[in-house]
Amino acid sequence: MSIRGIARRATPVGYATPTNAPVYVDSADNRLKVIPAGSGSTAVAVQESGGASSVEVLITTRVLTLADSGKTFFLALANGFTVTLPAIAGSAGFNAKFYVQIAPTTAYIISSAEGDNMTGQANSSTGGNADSITTFTADSMNFIASVALIGDSGDVVSDGTSWYARGFSDADAGITFPG
Repeated sequence: MSIRGIARRATPVGYATPTNAPVYVDSADNRLKVIPAGSGSTAVAVQESGGASSVEVLITTRVLTLADSGKTFFLALANGFTVTLPAIAGSAGFNAKFYVQIAPTTAYIISSAEGDNMTGQANSSTGGNADSITTFTADSMNFIASVALIGDSGDVVSDGTSWYARGFSDADAGITFPG
């Protein structure tokens, strides 16, 4: 048996049960979502091609929304700017990737809206223990001015309680996680 369609209904309130259909189309962003059994939180079930999983070039400060989940962002202004992640509550499953397209003279900052809820790990390609850092309760992931290079990258994902971030730089200390 196959599914021919999904009817749009109001978003169910509370935990998923057999009577309130844990799979639905969210009227706010028109995405297929699921409420994992017993979790009480919502996760995106399907990423649509050309939609939320598309690429965006950023040249100014930006506040991301849940509809930005799955996107790849290119950071493209030498003067740098701040990208603020969505509020952590209700963001389980949100993920995004960031790439330095233009080396910054002022830092690119990927910031948690609430602060102190990001766990981060940064690695550089030069190797050695001094080139790898892991930080708990950080506020942001920073691509450092005059150190981060074109092609350096980072990604974030949320479990609805914390942000988990990884950064990869071709320069020592090109990415940091300040607390």
